[in-house]
Amino acid sequence: MRIAIVLLYTAGLRRGELVRLQLADVDAEDGVLHIRESKFHRSRWIPLSCDARRELREYLRKRTRKPFDLRPTAPLLCNGSRAYGHVGWHAFCGPGLAQGLRALFDRARVRDAQGRCPRVQDMRHSFAVEALVRWYRQGGDVQTHLPKLALYMGHVSIVSTAHYLHFIPQVAALASKRFNKHFSRLIEPGAS
Repeated sequence: MRIAIVLLYTAGLRRGELVRLQLADVDAEDGVLHIRESKFHRSRWIPLSCDARRELREYLRKRTRKPFDLRPTAPLLCNGSRAYGHVGWHAFCGPGLAQGLRALFDRARVRDAQGRCPRVQDMRHSFAVEALVRWYRQGGDVQTHLPKLALYMGHVSIVSTAHYLHFIPQVAALASKRFNKHFSRLIEPGAS
C-alpha cells in the first residue's frame, strides 16, 4: 500500500494506470514509469520525483525476489491472498486497491474537514493542485505550465486538467497575491 500511495500522490496516476503497471513498465534507476494505453488509448512516460524514485527502488528490492512473479509482464503491485486454500500473490484490481486504501485510511483515521475518508481520485486531485501551488510559489508562468500538467496527467487537453483546478482558497490567495504584485498600480492610483 505504501508504494501505491506514493505513486498515486506524487505522480498523479489514475487507479487503473497504477494497477496495470508491470515490472517492464518501471525504470527505477532513471525514475520513469511507462503508462501504456491508458484513457483514450494514450501512452506516456512519467518521470518521478527523487523521493518517489527512492521509494520505488526500495519497494522493488523486496518485490523482485522469490516468491513473487519476476516476469517482465508481472504486475508491479501485488498482494498476498489465500485463494482456494493456497497462499499466492495476485495483481491488485482497481476496486481491491481502493478497498485496501480505504481500510488503511480508516485505521489511520485520515479524514478531510467534513469527516470523509479520501478516495483514490482525491490523490490525483491533490497532485494537480500541489503542482499549481508549487508553480505559483516559485513564480512560474502557470499558464505555460498547464499544458505540461495536462500531458503529464494523460489528459487530451487542458480543459480536462482544469477540472482539478476549480476554486481552491490556497490557489486563489497565491494568484491574488501575484496579481496584486504585478498589477495593483493599474487599479489603485499611486500604489506600487
